[in-house]
Amino acid sequence: MDEISSWDYVIVGTGPAAAEAAVAIRELDNRGKLLMLGAERQLPYQRPPLSKGLWTGKDTVEELPLRSAAEWDGLSVQIHLGDAVIELDAGARTLTSASRRIYRYERLLLATGGRARQPELAIATLRDRVFTLRNFQDYERLQAAARPGLTVLVVGGGFLGAELAAALSRQEGLKVHHAFAGNAPLAHVLPPTLQKVVLARYGKAGVQLHPQHRLEGLDWEDGSVRAHFTTQAPIACDLLVYALGMESNLELAQQAGLTLDKGGVLVNTELRSSDSRIWAAGDLATYPDPVWQEPCRLEHWDNAEATGRAAGRAMAGRSEPFRHQSLFFSDLFELGFEAVGRCDSQRVLRVAAPPGGGKAVVYYGDGDWVEGVLLWNVWGKADAAREGIAAHRPLMDLHWVETLET
Repeated sequence: MDEISSWDYVIVGTGPAAAEAAVAIRELDNRGKLLMLGAERQLPYQRPPLSKGLWTGKDTVEELPLRSAAEWDGLSVQIHLGDAVIELDAGARTLTSASRRIYRYERLLLATGGRARQPELAIATLRDRVFTLRNFQDYERLQAAARPGLTVLVVGGGFLGAELAAALSRQEGLKVHHAFAGNAPLAHVLPPTLQKVVLARYGKAGVQLHPQHRLEGLDWEDGSVRAHFTTQAPIACDLLVYALGMESNLELAQQAGLTLDKGGVLVNTELRSSDSRIWAAGDLATYPDPVWQEPCRLEHWDNAEATGRAAGRAMAGRSEPFRHQSLFFSDLFELGFEAVGRCDSQRVLRVAAPPGGGKAVVYYGDGDWVEGVLLWNVWGKADAAREGIAAHRPLMDLHWVETLET
């Protein structure tokens, strides 16, 4: 007979959204039975170091866990790892895992995140040469394969691809190529002036850059992976890393018949889905933007923590509108930035670079109205940027602008 257990709260997922939700629930309810279910075998851990600090020595594997097993026990949070949830029956309020355990819930949080977007590989030989980076197992696999003397090609110019190409360039004896569809890494966010800075820094690090390269397919020839592009010559490499974004893990939400939007689960300002007993958080949640009230789905660490915290509080009975403007950040070599709001390189209003170079504040928006701010090597100003965007401040508001730029 399948094993059945009943819980007041069940959280599916063990990422930052799940972890923050569990802690938030416990802050308000220290009695309800609380279970977290994860397909991975690790306790909830930090994920940004997978593409940054673990490669440079800034972070260690031992530092990754968000809390120890003892700390989770102290919070009375039961965690079942390595057993993916494969079925959700919203009518019966039950979840079924791969091992055929059945969990009955009163309140459920879906924080299942996503999986790497990648083409199907027609050639089996390539499977040991092609990588993605979404979890710790992916990191371990790539780290073991990235040996001195090999050539690795990173495909994708978004955050993950840009960070990983930079990190891999610091590995001794590894030759790194970076192919991306735009004019530079992070070209969808950075204005042309900062794109030039980034290009120069990658060049200094010895990374071979391939702008305007759109991947078309792979094959195997003379012992190498050959990446083919729509209008450019093929690139041969020993290892290839896909960094082409993610696809939300929507299977459980679809089984429950939840309303979907923008690649995620549509939720209200309390992170509650179309089913009154189910909430969603993290990469999976499409929620009303706190400034513009339009459906919004973000794939960033800060957003995962904030939506998880809000969902947990709502599940425990503290209903509060979600008002957090999420921050996103990146580190490329010694360069780094934080950004808030709508940051689209096609909608740059102004780039303010103080004398001496090395720092910049970028404003994005429409006309004179600021909808996003990127702080390039400028720290401690994110909250001021948030406040100005929420208040719909224009560039003409000199006091606010000076607060960010000085």
